[in-house]
Amino acid sequence: LSGGTIDQLYFALRFSVISSMKGDNLPLILDDCFIQYDDERLENILNFLGNMSQSKQILLFTCHHREKQILDKLGLKYNMINLS
Repeated sequence: LSGGTIDQLYFALRFSVISSMKGDNLPLILDDCFIQYDDERLENILNFLGNMSQSKQILLFTCHHREKQILDKLGLKYNMINLS
């Protein structure tokens, strides 16, 4: 399996564990977990997270710019904080 596929399976496992936990108000914190995703896979997961953000706060930390480009392309609403 490719690194992106392994990361996608790992994310699915972590997400299912988080979803089964009590306390719906807990935010989902992601730290550069999509670095091995290709652009198509990244677009799909960001679209999924955009839908998920209607009911859960999502904090996505990354040092890449492609996430912003894809979020803009999808027209998803987000708040960006640049730490540089």
